[in-house]
Amino acid sequence: MARYKIDGAKFQSVEELKESLWPLYEGKMTREEFEKYVEEKLEAVD
Repeated sequence: MARYKIDGAKFQSVEELKESLWPLYEGKMTREEFEKYVEEKLEAVD
């Protein structure tokens, strides 16, 4: 099962990653910008 990493943090799923990180980025960017950021920075790890 793949895990996902962004900004040094690891998550079990992309959904968990987005749910966990969105509150941190909410004041800094729009939801659309956040989705694009995740798409660009997301890494799949074992």
